[in-house]
Amino acid sequence: MEVLVLIMEIVLCLFSLFLIAVVLLQSGRSAGLTGDIAGGAETFLGKSKAKGYEGTLKKLTKVTAVGMMILAVALVLIQVYVLGAETPDEATTPDVSSTPAPLTNPSESVSAETSEEATVEATIEASAEISAEATVSPEASPTTTP
Repeated sequence: MEVLVLIMEIVLCLFSLFLIAVVLLQSGRSAGLTGDIAGGAETFLGKSKAKGYEGTLKKLTKVTAVGMMILAVALVLIQVYVLGAETPDEATTPDVSSTPAPLTNPSESVSAETSEEATVEATIEASAEISAEATVSPEASPTTTP
């Protein structure tokens, strides 16, 4: 199935390049205005040929655009519904419930074990400071004597 997706992606790229080329080959809307001003000779001799050429390019543009849209939607549907059920690398997805690793400075060359040990020590020190502040000794508390 992955080969089919790859082929569809390549065809989609070719469709998009062809659509770009067809649109660029078309003349702008302002080109028709100069033909109207030029006179009847231009209209009599040149319009029928240009109309056939322009008509063909318009049809090619429409067909290519519709084909590209259909191909893109089909590709998304295949990737979501067909290949989405076959996710073989579910084992490699990270567990969301696990705690994230601490951020380290990339310029420091600290191993993962040292980083974890430093985090554990910092947590222990912080909890010790909090518990020390929570327990107030009678000597440290101000005494009020009358």
